[in-house]
Amino acid sequence: MKVMKKFKYIIYSLLGVLGLASCDLTGNINDIKPEYVLDESTLIRDGKSAELALRGVYQQWRDKGLTLILPNMCFLSGSITGGGIEETPFINNDVRPETNNIAAYYVSLYRIVNYANTVMEQLEAGKAVGLDSLRRVEMMGECKFHRAMANFFLLRAYGQFYDETSLYGIVLVKKHMQETKAVPRSSVADVYKLINEDLDDAIEMAPEYVQNHYSVSRVTAKALKAKVLLYQKEYKKAADLASEILEEAGEFSYVMEINYADIYKNGCFSSEVLFAPYTFGLIERLTLNVNGISPGVYLRKVADDFVAGKGDMWTGEGFDSRYVATFIKTSGPNNNGKYPNNDYVDNTISNTCFYLRLGEVYLIHAEAAIRGYQDYAGARTSLKAITDRAGYDENYVNTISDGDLLETVRKHKLIELVEENYEDWFDLVRYYKEGDLNITDVKPTVTSDTKLILPIPQTALAGNNLLEQNPL
Repeated sequence: MKVMKKFKYIIYSLLGVLGLASCDLTGNINDIKPEYVLDESTLIRDGKSAELALRGVYQQWRDKGLTLILPNMCFLSGSITGGGIEETPFINNDVRPETNNIAAYYVSLYRIVNYANTVMEQLEAGKAVGLDSLRRVEMMGECKFHRAMANFFLLRAYGQFYDETSLYGIVLVKKHMQETKAVPRSSVADVYKLINEDLDDAIEMAPEYVQNHYSVSRVTAKALKAKVLLYQKEYKKAADLASEILEEAGEFSYVMEINYADIYKNGCFSSEVLFAPYTFGLIERLTLNVNGISPGVYLRKVADDFVAGKGDMWTGEGFDSRYVATFIKTSGPNNNGKYPNNDYVDNTISNTCFYLRLGEVYLIHAEAAIRGYQDYAGARTSLKAITDRAGYDENYVNTISDGDLLETVRKHKLIELVEENYEDWFDLVRYYKEGDLNITDVKPTVTSDTKLILPIPQTALAGNNLLEQNPL
């Protein structure tokens, strides 16, 4: 438990950067006034304080603004149903600018951008006296990753990520902001440009090997880049990079869990994790809103149809085994197989959010190989790694026709990742925009393209008079 004890008081590292995190692009909703704030000039003084500041960036991925919205994002696709905080607008695909949840999500992501900018600027200014030069470069790479992922999450939530010709991108914050500034949105193309530049730097600069998977490595950065390329419709590049990751992952200790349920039991310590926030015990926990949620009708049908069974909701018989592990044979405080741990008991493994894991890379490769190269054999090989673990027949992937393979990959990704990182919703949008499905067949309440992205929060508009609202 030495590693766990080492990070037990990471939360206190935030005291030095909390006051620097405010990004006034969001107006009053991000007006943080802590009682204790270190002066910016003393934030980073040496190697130890630099590491603490960097851990503060990592810690922000546990923020409630990011974690409490999780079920609501799944309500958008209809993959799950149940209660939540402000759930009705998400269930009805009618989220309004005044919805508190989207404001908190917006703020939390910009906070990460601002933290990362602050740490990078301090490192570049040579404030970390005595810090090893190699470690300085690695830390810069980690910050680049965090900024890239936060900007990517902002873009796909609030920008027309599916159209690089669109002007509806997001506000880009490239330097730490301390003053209120009115800044216009950047185009989608320009946002992707910065994200890719940051990820290219992270691939070159981040640590090559990390002992703990909740820390960012070059493999982590490659995985996010493969995902970004998929969203950009750069399918050949996405397939090539995903293939590279799958070939080298084991060399850097990223290995698929043998049992699907073990991913969630092990949390941020899982061998399959590429990036998940460190959580352990009562202090380093994150707050989730996942108790008592249920599978949606569409998800239940997919899980049933895959095994050609008449699924039994009590026993799980006749359903895909991953669906069973998530929703049927569950116990614990959340009644949910993906978040099985009790976060209110100290000295125990806690639930985390799985922002990136190796299983998703297999599915990224499968989709990109089909779209980019019409490489159905390669796609089947990647999909087989997923379906074999799920208990499907060894020859299952060979029974899928070429014409059905792309949609089958999407459905397996839906079951594999549901309740994790909202891919079920964004995949619906991407496939719809590529002409591969009618989105209303899956979610009838998506009645127009204006419902494909979230509105800019009203409070953000109030704090930035150059910020233009999305079409409503």
